[in-house]
Amino acid sequence: MKKTNFTAKVIAGNIATMAVDAVIIPEFDSCASYGGVGGAIARSGAKLGLDEYNQKAQNSPLAYGDAVITPSYGGKSKYLIHVATVGSSKGEAFMITYKAVYRALQLAKEVHVKTIAIPAIGNGIIGSLTLEQSAKAIFKAVADFSEQSPHIMEIVMVIYGSPEDARPAQAVLDNQSYLSTVNEVGQKQFNPAEWMEGFGKDMANIDR
Repeated sequence: MKKTNFTAKVIAGNIATMAVDAVIIPEFDSCASYGGVGGAIARSGAKLGLDEYNQKAQNSPLAYGDAVITPSYGGKSKYLIHVATVGSSKGEAFMITYKAVYRALQLAKEVHVKTIAIPAIGNGIIGSLTLEQSAKAIFKAVADFSEQSPHIMEIVMVIYGSPEDARPAQAVLDNQSYLSTVNEVGQKQFNPAEWMEGFGKDMANIDR
């Protein structure tokens, strides 16, 4: 990345298995998301971290783009950084993702985090960003934050799936197309069948 105190890479894999200091989790503004990334993290042994966010958000809902850090209480990471992004509109999702990642990095710096795993925020079943758009918003936030901070971190964007699935995000990183990016309207279409399938899997696994 250009003029940055961060190293960044894109990998295909399961974010819940990443041995990092912190994992960023997309959440609803008023409760935890126990599906998708949140569900995987909960099943990895860090459900108490999700529960703590859930209680905080229910008591005092976050603004979209804000973030909260909690201990993980288990799993592979020490901290969970919860970002309020799930459910934002197509017109706002890109900038909300950018703001949420920037805020997450601020919180990570406060507790001296060195390694962070980030999923494709805004690209989930009910998300409106394409993987390319998500990568642009994430790496733009990383690049902008690094200009203001000497704190060195390693950022790993983890794409659930195969190396082929990760190519759009890798291309954004390789070409540094995030550097000149501006706000974009979400281009990903909602697929009801995909949502029903994913919801069914999450409900079946939520207590595991």
